[in-house]
Amino acid sequence: MSRAIFSSSLALRRISLFWYSFGIVLYGWFMVAFFPLVEENLEYMEVFETVFTDELLALFGGSGLNFGTLGGFLSIEYLSLIWVFIVGAAVITFAAGSLGGAVDDGTMELTLAQPVSRTQVALTRYIALVAYAGALNLVTVASLYLPGLLHGVDVPLDAMALLFVTGLLVTMAVGGFAYAVSALSSGGGRAIGISLGVLIAMWLADVLGNLSDRFEWLVGFSLFHYWRPDLVIDDLTVSSEAWAVFGITAVLSFSLAMWAFRRRDVV
Repeated sequence: MSRAIFSSSLALRRISLFWYSFGIVLYGWFMVAFFPLVEENLEYMEVFETVFTDELLALFGGSGLNFGTLGGFLSIEYLSLIWVFIVGAAVITFAAGSLGGAVDDGTMELTLAQPVSRTQVALTRYIALVAYAGALNLVTVASLYLPGLLHGVDVPLDAMALLFVTGLLVTMAVGGFAYAVSALSSGGGRAIGISLGVLIAMWLADVLGNLSDRFEWLVGFSLFHYWRPDLVIDDLTVSSEAWAVFGITAVLSFSLAMWAFRRRDVV
């Protein structure tokens, strides 16, 4: 690992980290502050049941969730869909610029002219990606837990710890895939387009699978099916399938990226 490459990788993205974190704090704070109004207002619950049809719930990744619990509310309004795309966009952009984007703009050739190997460069920038993702997940749980203290909402600290771990694994599954695509491609834009396209395709597969019995088999190919923040917050539970899917995806993506980058032309 190269400390200089690690520091520079994060320094180049400190502004994006600030703005993504700022948005996460505002959104999370608003959701926690709004929850007591939902919990104490039965009329609002009746309106919700009328307005939020099965189709609308499926669009927001909320099929089968209980809107009246903290985990269910946060999942429908924030964590199941919107949060995944926010942090997904952040880590995909980071990963795309780390390898393929650097080759495209010519900076990779300059980096490799230094006394570092390709393995060191790829490993260090992946570790920087993990640190970036970790910061976003830390901001996420802090923006739920701390407002809970101020607004009288019971946000369990152990649930937030588990949410951080599982959220980081989800983030690295998405970011790791983008990192592998970046290692295989010669442009940051291409890696971003492919990675976001796959993420959107998995969301559509989850929606279609939840709305149609004929296409129910599609949900097994979507990360949204395994990402259940409601169970993490309400029951302190993560399925073994979720650990396996996210963990294996992250490991395989990292391995593919390291293998591909060592063998590609960077000129």
